[in-house]
Amino acid sequence: MSSTDLTQAVITPANVSGLKRLRQLGPELGIVRGERLCFDPSGTRLLAKDASESRLRWWNLDSATDVASGLVELKMGPIEALFHGSNHIVTAGPPVAEAAVAWRPRLMALSTTDGSLLREQTLSACATGLAMSRDGILLAILERGEALLWDVAAWKWIRDLLGVEWHATVKACAFSPDSRFVAAIVNDYDHDQAGLYLWDLKASSHPWVHSLGFQFAAGVAFHPTRPLLVARGVHEVVVMDVNERRVLSRFNDYGYYVSNFNLSPDGELMCSSTDNCGLVLHHVDTGEVLFSHSDDSELPTGDAVFSPDGRFIALAQGDGTVGLWGVGPLP
Repeated sequence: MSSTDLTQAVITPANVSGLKRLRQLGPELGIVRGERLCFDPSGTRLLAKDASESRLRWWNLDSATDVASGLVELKMGPIEALFHGSNHIVTAGPPVAEAAVAWRPRLMALSTTDGSLLREQTLSACATGLAMSRDGILLAILERGEALLWDVAAWKWIRDLLGVEWHATVKACAFSPDSRFVAAIVNDYDHDQAGLYLWDLKASSHPWVHSLGFQFAAGVAFHPTRPLLVARGVHEVVVMDVNERRVLSRFNDYGYYVSNFNLSPDGELMCSSTDNCGLVLHHVDTGEVLFSHSDDSELPTGDAVFSPDGRFIALAQGDGTVGLWGVGPLP
C-alpha cells in the first residue's frame, strides 16, 4: 500500500467513521514530544521533525518497508521542516563556524536522497515558524521580532514582513492557496491570549493583527477553496472571512486538548492530534465531532496531517512511530 494508491478512498464526512490505522511507520524511539509532520506535494514522501532530539526522518511511502529512508541529526529548535518538491527539505539549522556571527542560525536545504546539505543562508535570528506556498515558490520565515519573505527556487530574500512583536511566539503559519496572504498564529504572553497576524502581500508589508479571544494557539490554515481562515486554540476554533477581516463563526470543544490541526484538501474536515495519543476529526462548517480515537496513553502526540490527495492522515505518535490512517479501499 502506498500514499498514491488510487484504490484507497478519499476521506469524507460520509465515510470518516470508518477510519483505521493502516500502517505504522517506525521504528519506535522512546518518548518523542511534539513531532512535526509534512507530506511532499506528491504524497509519496512523509517527513517528521522531532523537536526534542533535533532529528529529521522521512519515509518513501511507495516502498513496502515501514523503516525511514532518510535520517539527519541536527541541533535545531522546535521548528518545521518542509518539503520543497519531492527531492529537497527546507528547515532552520544551527550556526556554522564560517558565519560572520558564530551564534546566528541558518536556513538550510537538504537532499532527500542522502540528507546532504545543498544550500544554506545565515539568518538574523532563530526561526520560530516556516510556511511554504502551494506552488513551492515562496517561503515565509518567522523569527522573533522579524519576518521574511523568501524565494526558495532562487534562494534569495524578497522583502521583510513588518509588524511582528518581540513578545509574541509563533505557533504556526500558512500561505493562502493563491499565495496572496500569509497568516501566523501566535501566543502573546504579554496580553495572555493568542493573536493572529495576516499579511496581504499585494497591499502592504504591515499585517492586520487580531486578538482571537483564547489563550493558547494550536494552529492556523486557509480554506483550500473558499476565502476563509481557520484559527485553532487547544479547545476553540475561529473561522474568519479573509477578504472582509471579520469572524464568521466560532465553536468550542472542551472534550479534547488539541496540539495541532490540519484541513482536508476539500476543506470539509479538520483533523487534530490530542493530548492522549489520539486523533479527532471535526466538520469544519458545523464543528461536529465525526471521528475520535485515543490510545489512552500518557505519551505526547505530535502533528496530525492529511495527505495532499485526502486519502490518508498521518499521526505522530508519542513513541516515535507515525500512524498512517485511511478508510480502506474503494468499493
